[in-house]
Amino acid sequence: MSIQNEIVKIAKQCYETGLVVGTAGNVSVREGDMMYITPSALPYNEMTEEDVLKVDLTTGKVIEGNRKPSSETPMHTNIYLQKEEIKAIVHTHSTYATIFACAHKAIPPVHYVIADIGREVSVAPYARYGSESLAGYAVETLGDANGVLLANHGVVAVGDTLADAYRRAEAIEELALLSYGSHVLNSVNPLTEEELDEALEGFKTYTSN
Repeated sequence: MSIQNEIVKIAKQCYETGLVVGTAGNVSVREGDMMYITPSALPYNEMTEEDVLKVDLTTGKVIEGNRKPSSETPMHTNIYLQKEEIKAIVHTHSTYATIFACAHKAIPPVHYVIADIGREVSVAPYARYGSESLAGYAVETLGDANGVLLANHGVVAVGDTLADAYRRAEAIEELALLSYGSHVLNSVNPLTEEELDEALEGFKTYTSN
C-alpha cells in the first residue's frame, strides 16, 4: 500500500468513526525530508490518492500535488522538524476530547489506556488555526507524550506509524468520554502515580504478538 493510499484510508476512517466532521482535521506521514499530507477543504468521502500532497519539510513548498495543502501544514511541519522520532500525525476534532480542549482542561488518567499517550492529555494554549504560534504551542505542550489537546480546537495524536497515531486519536476520545462521564457522576478517580507507572511500564511490552 502506498503512503498516499494509507493516508486516504486513515482519513476516511477518521470520518467514518466520527473523529472528524466535514472537512475538519488532517492526516500526514513523514518520509525523510518530505511529508505527505491531506489537502485543505476537501470532504473525506471524496478524497483519493491523487489529492494527497507531498511537501518539503524545510521550505514548506508543495513538491507533488495540485491541491492546496491542509491549513495545518505549519503544525505538522513543526512537529516533524522538532521531533524526528515522530513519523505520522492524526489531527481530529472528536467531540468529547474537543470539549476538554474548549474547557482548557487536561484529560486526567482515569483509565489505564492513557499509558499509550502519557500521564495525562495536556492542553496547548490557544492560537489561530494554521498559525506558526499554534505550531509552536503544539510542539512545546506535546513534550514526550503521544497526544495533546489544542485549546478551543481539537486533538493531535502522533506515532511511529499512521496506525499508531490513529489508535491514539481514538484512545484520546475514549479517555475524554470516560473522564466526562466521571465528572458528570461527580466521582473522578485518576490513577495514582504508582498505578500510572505500572501501566506505562506494561505498555512498553504490549504488542499483538
